[in-house]
Amino acid sequence: MFNIGVFSRLKPFLAEIFDVDESEIKPDTDLFADLFADEYDMLEIAMIIEEEFDKKITLPKKGPYTVEKLIAAAEK
Repeated sequence: MFNIGVFSRLKPFLAEIFDVDESEIKPDTDLFADLFADEYDMLEIAMIIEEEFDKKITLPKKGPYTVEKLIAAAEK
């Protein structure tokens, strides 16, 4: 199960980065297949997590990688 608090904090950032409505961001949304993330998007997300959660993480440059996996990485 994912942390709803982390999800709620990340969702607005993801919606802005990928220019989609927040309702389109779900735990099973794949950043690469569904939102067409590239390595620069992933770098931006990593920087946001570092700033918002005070955690340094490394994210993959290709998928699959779901929002739920992103939440788990931000929680560690």
